[in-house]
Amino acid sequence: MHSPTTKYIDGALYARSLTPYAFDLRVHDLGHGHVEATALPRYGWHEIDATPEALATAALAQGHVWAGGEVCDWVPAPAPTEAELLDRAARNRERSARRARTQVRRLVKAKNLDTMLTGTYRENVTDRERLSRDVDVFIKRVRRVIPGFEYVCVFERQKRGAWHFHMAVQRVQSHYLRKGVLVKSYDLLRALWRAVVGDGNIDVSRAIRKRQRSTGKLAGYLSKYIAKGFEEGQEGDSYRASGKALPKPVVLRSLATSADGAGTDLLRLLMAFFPDGEFHSAYLDCGGYYMALSP
Repeated sequence: MHSPTTKYIDGALYARSLTPYAFDLRVHDLGHGHVEATALPRYGWHEIDATPEALATAALAQGHVWAGGEVCDWVPAPAPTEAELLDRAARNRERSARRARTQVRRLVKAKNLDTMLTGTYRENVTDRERLSRDVDVFIKRVRRVIPGFEYVCVFERQKRGAWHFHMAVQRVQSHYLRKGVLVKSYDLLRALWRAVVGDGNIDVSRAIRKRQRSTGKLAGYLSKYIAKGFEEGQEGDSYRASGKALPKPVVLRSLATSADGAGTDLLRLLMAFFPDGEFHSAYLDCGGYYMALSP
């Protein structure tokens, strides 16, 4: 994601500084040993000399119209072209996908989910609304047997058009009491799904030994499914979850003026509180820095 380097404000054109003057350090402690942190740049802006044509172009991009040598607020701008509408929709979809992907990844970690259920139909179900309704009913039935059932669920469409779901859940008990009989947990989940859809199946991808590592891996899997859905232009809710609240981040300021310097400050901050963690890092397209901590 690239932010604009110029913008129009009150009849003047401003340019963004080439280098940031500081970075905001945002640390999300998701619990269970999982931490995600970012260093996001802060830029200064200064007024620049601009021709009337440059001012008009900048103003128009922000919804104003050039008229009689002045820029008038609240005057309708010309209707965007089809190409501009398509470009705008693509950028909006990209932003929405990025937000949803981040939210899903963090929810899986915060809820400490380490097992994935994949629900399918035997028939070729191409109606997404039907899948949505069936999943809602399935979850209600599961919660009657497993109170406090935590999950994050995403929908996926196969190439042939058939819908199914992937659901991250906490590791369940080996057996549950159902109508006075002990039933294997995954047999029970399959039975509950089939009671809703008829002939279908629930596949279970069990957690690997190091539980927190499997949680991180599962978070990555589900966020990729989210990205795939947005790339295909799917409409509707991008994911479901048993509560979407996340811990508030801690926000600090670094006076570094480069991503490397901010990354160093971020690492020092995390090491002070999580000295035994294993860190993974990457540069961000916006000029910032990302860091994740696994147990």
